[in-house]
Amino acid sequence: MKYLKPPSAKIFKFFPVNPFLMQVKIGLETHVQLATKTKLFCPCSIENISQALPNTRTCEICLGFPGSKPRVNEKAIEFALKIALALNCKINREFFFSRKNYFYPDMSKNFQITQYEIPIAEEGYLMVGGKRIGIKRVHLEEDPARMVHVGKSLREAKYTLVDYNRSGIPLVEIVTYPDFSSPREAREYLKQLMLILQYLGVFDPEKQIIKSDANISIEGGERVEIKNITGFKEVEQALNFEILRQKNLLRRGRRAERETRMWDPASKTTFPLREKEEEEDYGYIFEPDLPRFVLSGEEIARIKSSMPELPQEKFEKYVKLGLSEEMAYAIAEDLQLAQFFENLLGEFSPRTLARWISVLKKILNYNDILLSETKLSEHVFKTLVRVAESGRISDRAFDLILREIIFAPEKLRELIEKYSALSGEELLSVVEHVLRENERAVKDYLGGEERALDFLVGQVMRATRGRAEPKEARRALLEKLAKLKR
Repeated sequence: MKYLKPPSAKIFKFFPVNPFLMQVKIGLETHVQLATKTKLFCPCSIENISQALPNTRTCEICLGFPGSKPRVNEKAIEFALKIALALNCKINREFFFSRKNYFYPDMSKNFQITQYEIPIAEEGYLMVGGKRIGIKRVHLEEDPARMVHVGKSLREAKYTLVDYNRSGIPLVEIVTYPDFSSPREAREYLKQLMLILQYLGVFDPEKQIIKSDANISIEGGERVEIKNITGFKEVEQALNFEILRQKNLLRRGRRAERETRMWDPASKTTFPLREKEEEEDYGYIFEPDLPRFVLSGEEIARIKSSMPELPQEKFEKYVKLGLSEEMAYAIAEDLQLAQFFENLLGEFSPRTLARWISVLKKILNYNDILLSETKLSEHVFKTLVRVAESGRISDRAFDLILREIIFAPEKLRELIEKYSALSGEELLSVVEHVLRENERAVKDYLGGEERALDFLVGQVMRATRGRAEPKEARRALLEKLAKLKR
């Protein structure tokens, strides 16, 4: 018998590298609109700006009229420092602003005031799933105007309108190192970042926008930038598409070119926008109309002392209170729910309260709403928990009542009466009825089929509309079935 010899190293090295085994490197540049009352360099209001008529929240400063002078919003600097501290960054005591020169309709003065040479902070990190994601820099800049592309999709736009209301809104840009190795990691990072921003009170997802530019390369290939992706899911989808596109190029013996691409959410694809610019293409210069800024140690200490407890700190605290890691995370990842939980901690044990809070979270998730969008008060929830703990209503009844009172709390007493647990005689009467109506299941159980009992318990719960406790229903059924065995 002849055996095939393995290829020699000399032959093997000519085989192409499998593109699906190559390393993926991803970095994110995330732009966060800050929840200030006015723009970064002028007094134009940004409150409820999304509802304002186009080009009605502008002035000579944010439009860049000749002779207009910018003035920095101090609250924006404070918010940027809080973000930097939460991301474990090194704060630069001295920093300044620069002009980033480019010609595009979204910036009427043909330059953007940003930070380049010395950002407000740098060299931080955020732990994501046990992995350290490096933060290269955190800096402040002004938002460009909003481009409205009119047509079926971005790629098929017939013409473009410009709304300068958004021009000048304060942005914090958070730039990571290329430490992500998958789109899912990038998505989890953004979820954690969003939660931190909400805890800090510097960002309101109902009013402000968060966008990301993703830089991606496959080992040995050029870096491609995908611009202006909104939402965690969209970032993951855009990266997944771009990875597939680049790997398909490699499989055909080609390499991705260094370029900037745009994500089209309608077609779920990226398309070329322009060649990737280098930093020198922007011709950065020092902003002559703004001074250097110097932070004192006292100012940094004051801001640090004003920072709230962050999600990771709450998670660790809840675990120490006796909650499982899964439950602690579920509560800590929702700021409103965490505050709700902590406000009621004095009324119940942490584990007891967490058990009922988990039911509330499930209902909120099912309806895709926030706690603030319901009418549920701490007093009403506390009353319902006490009724459930007394045994007057079943766990199932608690769930059914809560589903209604988050929108109609005035129905609490009525619903408690409706779903009050059955008394012994009432429950036995229902059990006897279920046994008569399900003779086949009774025979199966008496013949040794244990699963038939679960079916019968379900029928009792259905007949009582959740008013019976499953344990009590099972006990009553077993008593009746034991008599039938004799």
